[in-house]
Amino acid sequence: MKRFLFTLLLVSFLWIGDAQNVVVVIIDGARYTETFGDPERRFVKFMDSLAHEGTIIDSFYNRHKTYTSQAIPALWTGSWAGTRDTVYNGKSTQYTVRPSVFEYYRKQKQANDEKCIYVLKYVSSLWLQSFYPGYGPQYWPYTVSEGSNDIEVEQRAKDLASLYHPQFLWVYLADVDHAGHSGDWSAYTSAIKRADSLVYDLWTYLQNDDFYKDNTYLFVTNDHGRHDDQHGGFRNHGDDCQGCQHIMFLALGPDIYKDYVVDKEYEMQDFAVTVSYALGVNPEYADGRLIDKIFRTSAVVSHKDNDDLIVMVDGGNIFLRLGKSGKFRVEVYNISGKMVFTDTIPGGIGEEILMATSLESGVYLLRYLCNGEVGSRKIVVLP
Repeated sequence: MKRFLFTLLLVSFLWIGDAQNVVVVIIDGARYTETFGDPERRFVKFMDSLAHEGTIIDSFYNRHKTYTSQAIPALWTGSWAGTRDTVYNGKSTQYTVRPSVFEYYRKQKQANDEKCIYVLKYVSSLWLQSFYPGYGPQYWPYTVSEGSNDIEVEQRAKDLASLYHPQFLWVYLADVDHAGHSGDWSAYTSAIKRADSLVYDLWTYLQNDDFYKDNTYLFVTNDHGRHDDQHGGFRNHGDDCQGCQHIMFLALGPDIYKDYVVDKEYEMQDFAVTVSYALGVNPEYADGRLIDKIFRTSAVVSHKDNDDLIVMVDGGNIFLRLGKSGKFRVEVYNISGKMVFTDTIPGGIGEEILMATSLESGVYLLRYLCNGEVGSRKIVVLP
């Protein structure tokens, strides 16, 4: 006998795993035909090997503005709301209109800046995250802008990871775009191969550090591609041709499918949403959607081999299946730790209860107590 708990308004629902850390690598300006779009993967041999441990998306696109000054903010915010000009610390620059994933993480997790680090080469006037009410500079990442090339940036990222063990590390590699603009094909492809080896080196480092090993997601993508041969070739970018819009996506880590290629199309604004959910935060002003196809999910999901309570997803409905008899007190908490739902469910082994919810999209903790024992699930309600 199924018993309604509350009204279903979910579009979709899934579990995100227990990983505590997220590392992002942005390879500026690599054209898809020189990365995973090359059947031989000539310039990304290392990431090709990593792809057997994770998932790639074959149809990942920047469908809007294929130049860095707008695409990087879109990757940060999950939105194409854009940027605004400003003068900050005496320098002309731009800031994002919407909050960034850095700000979501630091505010919602109450994390200090050393747990949220952004690493890139030296830039005299950095683009800024948002001044959005409730977010803003107090939640910006600890930004380290040093060095002159990708090798130095990756080494600095490892040094900072060793020193601070940030939960959220964002690494920006710029050399591929610079080499592409030179018009030198050999320099361009060499820069891709170098970035490829640095991603592999960073992942190897993470898997040899006890803090990160088996407990970290890695996401790799680009901000834009480059003109295809029919629109001017690899030297420049900035229009809506296939070469500029088609970009790569690689994901590794707990709950990520292994040796898997997603054939569903996703777009750049989905990146920040997916990174946010992996971090366990709610990107409340983003416009993207969760890239759910990269995560391992099934009809029945148990948690840490504990079958006291099994969650079953079936046709958009969510059922609780009780693994033992007794009174289950169910509590749901939002990302700020506020209880937003509670109920007590008397039931027996095998009883199914239809759990439907009017929760807004976001990340929640479902906690249950039964016969003196406590368990929990992290749940994600999609927009």
